[in-house]
Amino acid sequence: MSERQAPALHLPQSPLIFVLGQVRFAPVLSMEEKIPAIQDSLRKNGFPRLSVREIEITKRDANGKTEIERRKQWEFINKEKWASVLIDTDFIVFQVTRYKLFEHYISEFKGILDTFAHHAKPDLVQRIGLRYVDLVIPRDDQKLESYLSPSLRGFSIQGGEHREAFRCESVTQTGDNSRFIHRYMEANNGFGFPPDLLPISLSFDLDLNLNSPFGLLDMDHFMHVDNDFSVQEIIKNFWALHDLQTKAFAASVTKTAMNEWRSE
Repeated sequence: MSERQAPALHLPQSPLIFVLGQVRFAPVLSMEEKIPAIQDSLRKNGFPRLSVREIEITKRDANGKTEIERRKQWEFINKEKWASVLIDTDFIVFQVTRYKLFEHYISEFKGILDTFAHHAKPDLVQRIGLRYVDLVIPRDDQKLESYLSPSLRGFSIQGGEHREAFRCESVTQTGDNSRFIHRYMEANNGFGFPPDLLPISLSFDLDLNLNSPFGLLDMDHFMHVDNDFSVQEIIKNFWALHDLQTKAFAASVTKTAMNEWRSE
């Protein structure tokens, strides 16, 4: 059943290139033992590819002493490489590079979380986050400023040279334990993807190495919680996070942009 509070945005030419949902939970140190059962279930449900990597995390104790912790991550990838499930000892992520409606995305994520909860049996949810990345590339006869809200692009110097790059970030408190981070950057050329999300195993429908001006909208809405791991409650919270994502996107772009993206 839909819990949508705002009308869906139907954009056949949508600039959306990446969506990530994350659930962080109290660590399950025996996660590696759970992975074979999780993998067996996920591969039967559309995620046959498996990538295992070891990462290093720098930790600092109360005395300022640092140590390097090595830990594994497991990524289950669909056949076409546009969706994956990433699992660590204290989080699970569902990320996609193709997206139509939130209803479709969250329905699949729910099935993934049901599988994960059944095998890993996590206890406490600590953080839930939903992140959207839009890559705005003007058509040949358009300029970047015709797509994005003037308030988003900062000031300009009349008579000055063409701006080569720009970045801004705002943080908004959306509840007692929730925050919305709105990032925007633009450049005349370069790699059109947030560097903190690299490396990424997924494929994209366009080349992210760009030789023309582009704008990158990166919106991250998250909440800190301390609840029992309930898939039903997690999905309910994701819907609450999503509602503001829709409003923020609509406020970030122009009517001209919306009309272009709505065209078939």
